[in-house]
Order: sequence, then structure tokens, then C-alpha cells
Amino acid sequence: MFKPIYIQISISYIIFIFMKKLIFGLPLIVFVFFSSYCIGQTNQIDRLKRNIANANQKPDKIKAIFQLCESGFSAHPDTIASYVNKAEILATELENKPAEIWAMYYKSAIYTSKGLIDSSLIIANKCLVLLQENKIEDKLLEANLYNQKGRCFMRKTQFKEAIEMGYQTIRAGEICKNELMQIKGKTLIGWAYLEMGQTKDALFWHLRAVNTPKNKAVLEKYAVLFANLALNYNSLGKTDSAFYYIDKAINYARKDENYLYLTNSLAIQGQLFVRSGQAKKAEKPLTEAVEKRKLIGDPFYIVSDMSQLGIYYANNNQPEKGIKICKEGIEIAEKYKIDTKLLFLYQSLAENYKEIGNGQEYSKTLEKIIEIKDHVLQKNSVQSISEIQTKYEAEKNEKIIALQKLDLITKNYWLYGSLIFGLLSATILWLLFKNYRRKQNQKMESALIEEKRIAAKSIIDAEEQERKRIAADLHDNIGAYATAIRADVEKINDNGIENSAGFLHNLQQHSDEIIGSLRDTIWVLNKENITITSISDRLKNYVNKLQPSYENINIQINEEIENEQKISSQNALNIFRIMQEAIHNALKHSKANNLSINIISNETFSLSVVDNGCGLNQSKIIRGEGLKNMQMRAKEIGLDLTINSEQNIGTTLALNSNNLTVL
Repeated sequence: MFKPIYIQISISYIIFIFMKKLIFGLPLIVFVFFSSYCIGQTNQIDRLKRNIANANQKPDKIKAIFQLCESGFSAHPDTIASYVNKAEILATELENKPAEIWAMYYKSAIYTSKGLIDSSLIIANKCLVLLQENKIEDKLLEANLYNQKGRCFMRKTQFKEAIEMGYQTIRAGEICKNELMQIKGKTLIGWAYLEMGQTKDALFWHLRAVNTPKNKAVLEKYAVLFANLALNYNSLGKTDSAFYYIDKAINYARKDENYLYLTNSLAIQGQLFVRSGQAKKAEKPLTEAVEKRKLIGDPFYIVSDMSQLGIYYANNNQPEKGIKICKEGIEIAEKYKIDTKLLFLYQSLAENYKEIGNGQEYSKTLEKIIEIKDHVLQKNSVQSISEIQTKYEAEKNEKIIALQKLDLITKNYWLYGSLIFGLLSATILWLLFKNYRRKQNQKMESALIEEKRIAAKSIIDAEEQERKRIAADLHDNIGAYATAIRADVEKINDNGIENSAGFLHNLQQHSDEIIGSLRDTIWVLNKENITITSISDRLKNYVNKLQPSYENINIQINEEIENEQKISSQNALNIFRIMQEAIHNALKHSKANNLSINIISNETFSLSVVDNGCGLNQSKIIRGEGLKNMQMRAKEIGLDLTINSEQNIGTTLALNSNNLTVL
């Protein structure tokens, strides 16, 4: 894959010459293949072989074999061939047609390495036909097949066809978005121009290959690209650039353990050392290249070594050896139809004839070189190559236009689709909103109906409760007094009026109590809401009526109303009844001489009755029916009722409105 100004010595070939003369006289390629089995593989190859051995399932084993094939440039082709045959058998057993075609592709690559170029082309073409017949869409495999065909055409000096395969490789690589295949396609085109001596065109394509990937790490897998760049810059006289790129090629090839790329790069490095006047430095890379070359076993590169060896002899005063090695190389190249290397072998032969001073043979060799060049130019005319490039550019432009049209159509679809979707979404949202509003209105109407029903029921329940309360109140108060009046009347009738003064007094008192109770009830019924002041006034009237009966008790009413508050009539009546009971109990049972009634209203309100009497013991507080009634009334309306009493000190009964709802 590089311009043959090589200075590399093939140990394999030298050993072959020795064996030919002394032992068997076997063909060169047989011995080279044999020698490859005696040399260790790379760590990567050994690891991949272990992976194959450890794979238990057939699909896993096929996958492991194909991974080995991808690194096959570092092993002898016969070694790889044995694994490829296994993969092909396994793929057939699994009826996995894509895997079968991949195995055939690797077999084509093996044939190329063995110099069986026509057989390699036949297999590659068959693979492409099978992909089409079985309707298998595998652009990566297509790209590899086109690149493989390009390598074959390069060895047949069919540069025009190789360039066309390069374009096909690029195109397939672009479709499957594989940057490495795009790099390989561009490198293939550059290689073809390099072999034709069109260095500037070659450099153009090689630089395009370098600038292809977004991730530059991809380039590390294809060290041969940098080796070709080194040849480009060397041909242009830019030695520093040539050394820069050949160092890159060697480093990447070592990192990837690719012996094919490494041996080519080492050979070119040796050439650069010789051309730059550093011949002593050439020995080390050339020696290493020869050692690694044994693993490859490819006659294409063996004759390359021989052409370089011929140049080496011509430049080191050994033209006889140079002439002999070049003729041997020409024989092998013609046998394996390696036309690409014939030109360089004849150029090397011409230099040796020139060095020895054989003008006649030198002239004949130059004529042969011109003949070969004419043949190559005839097969690879500039016009034909330009037509291929024009065709590729036209197809590429058509593809770009098609993609642009597709992109425009897609954008239009997205635009119109978005508008339609937006309208549909808006319509659906409007319908959903309308339905939601309808349901909300229905819920609201239902809620209003329910609220009215509950309110009506509450009113009925409240009225019923109020009727029951009034009835109970009348029964408990007026009923009791009415019964007492009836008893007094019966006693008066039995004893006569003259003997019934006490009964008449009781009759009068009970009648007054009935009238007072009725007034309290009417007071509540006549008002919807009652203020604290009204309650206070009512208590004052009540106390004024009682005062004459308890002249020995000093009664004081303390009123502090800063914030007037309204209370429902029912709650007001309960408050009044509690206070009425508390005042009555204090006057009747406390034996007090001072009684204070406190009415306070600000943010909340409180009412209390305080006496300085004998106090209540705890048992009376717990068991007293009157106190229980007061606590029941307070709890009913949400008031806090507290009673604090100490013997011989007094009693305090307090009502606080902490939980009472005021209006």
C-alpha cells in the first residue's frame, strides 16, 4: 500500500533460497507459510484464540472468530482460514445467512493475502450478489466488500477500478455512519493516486481521510493512513513531515498490534533514513520488519521486500546480487500476477544495471519500464478516473439534494403536523373544558340543592330543638310551679281561707315565678341575637327582685363591656339560666355577706359569681344536681364552666367564652 522505494530484506526469502539450493527446492510461498507456524502470535491474537476456545454457544463462537478475523493481518492467512471455515460451517448450521456472507468476506481477504487475487474478487462479488438476493441491509459489510475489491484491483494495477471501489466504500460508510470505513475508502483512493505517481492528488485524499472522524481515536486503528502520508511528504521533499507521520504510523500499529501496518511502516522508516543520509539507523527498523513479516506470509509484500533489497544492493556496490534478487522477484510477481510491483522491480533492476555499467540491459529495462507505465496509464486514464470522480460527486450532490428535499418535506410535515396537532389539541382541550364546566355547574347545582336541603333540615331541626327546649323549659319551670299552685289551692280549699295565710303567700310567690319564667322565655323568643349588655341588664333586674329578700347580703354587679358581642338567643338563655342558678345558690346556701357578679367583655367575655361564704365541699360539687345542670348547659353552648371553692373562704363560679361562637 505504499510506493516501493523500499530497502527491506526478506529473511523468509533468503531462507527459501538456501533451502532451494540445498534441500527441497520447494516454492517460496510454501516455505513462507510453513515458517509462520513456528513464530509466536501477538498477545491480542492469543487472547482472541482463547475467546474462541471458551465460547460454548455457536453464535458466541462465530462472533469470537470474526473478532479474530478483524485482527488477522497479524497472523498467517492459513491460520485465519481454518477459523473462517469453522465459522462458515456454524453459520450454515444456524441458517444465519448474514454470518455466512461475513465468513465469505473474510475468506476473500485471506485469498488476497495469499496472492489469489482473481479468486478473492470472485468471492467478494458473490457476497454482494447474495446480499442483494437475500435482501440483507448491511452497509458495513458492503463497505468492507467494496474496500476488499479495491485492494484486489490495486494489486492488479487496475487503479481506475480501485478508485471506484474507494468511492463505493465511502458511500456505504456514510450510510451506515461508520467513520473508519469512510477513512478506508479515502485512503484507498489516495493509495491509487500514489501508485500512479500523482502525489498531490494522493495527499489531498489522505488529508481528507485524516479529517474525516470527529473522534480522532478512530485513526489509531488505521496506521497505514499515516504511513501513506509519510510517503506523500517524502515525495514532495518534506522530510520532517514524512518522519512525523511515519512515527505516528509505527506507534499506532504497535498499539493495535497490527503486524501488516507495522512492517509496512518500519520499511518506510528505513527508506526515509536511507534517503535522508542516515543509513545506519535503517538497520533496526528493517530487521524488525523482516521478523514480523514472517507472520503475514503475503507474496505481495515479499516481492516488495525484494524490490527494496535490489535498491539496497544497487546503492551499496553489490549490483550482481541486486540483479539476481530483482529477477527472482519479477518471476514471483508474474507468477502471482502482482502487476503493481513489476514496475518497481524493473526500476530496481535498472538501477543495478546502471551501477554495474551494463548499458544494453539498462536500456532494455528502461524500455520495459516505459511499456509497463504505458500499460498502466492505458488501463487507468485520467479521463476515466475523472469520470468516476464526477459520477461520485454527481451522486453525492444528488444525495445531498435528496436529503435536503427530504429534510424540507420532513420539516413541512412537522410544521403542518404540529399545526394540526395544535388545533386538535386546542379543540380537545376546549371540549374537555366545556365538559368540565358542565360537570362543575352540575356539581354546583347539586351542591346548592344539597345545601338548601341541609339548611332547610337544619332549620327544621333547630326549630324542633327549640320547641323541645322551650317545652322542656316550660315543663321544668312553669310545670313545677303550676303543680305547686295546684297543691296550694287544694290545701286552701281544705282548710278554708281564714286558716290558709301561708298557702296564699306560697300561691302568690309561685305565680310570680311563673310570670318571671314566661317573661324570660318571651325575652329570648322575641330576639334573634342578644348582646352581652342585654344579658347583664337581665341579671340586674333579677338581682333587684331578690335583693329585698336578702337584706343582710351586700350584692354588687361589676360590668366591664369594652367590646359589645352578640350571642344567639338560645345561648343567651342558657347563660342567663346558669347565672340565675349560681346567684340563687349563693344567696340561699353560701351564708355569705358579700356577693359579687362580674360581667366582662372585650375580645372574649366572661361572667362570674363570687361569694365569701362557707364554701362547698368536693362531694357537693360532684353530686349536686343543680351544678350538673349548669355544667350540662355550659357544655351544650361551648362555654368553660369552672368552680373554685374553699371552706370558710368562699366560692367562685366562672363562665368563659373561649369556645363559644359569637356573632
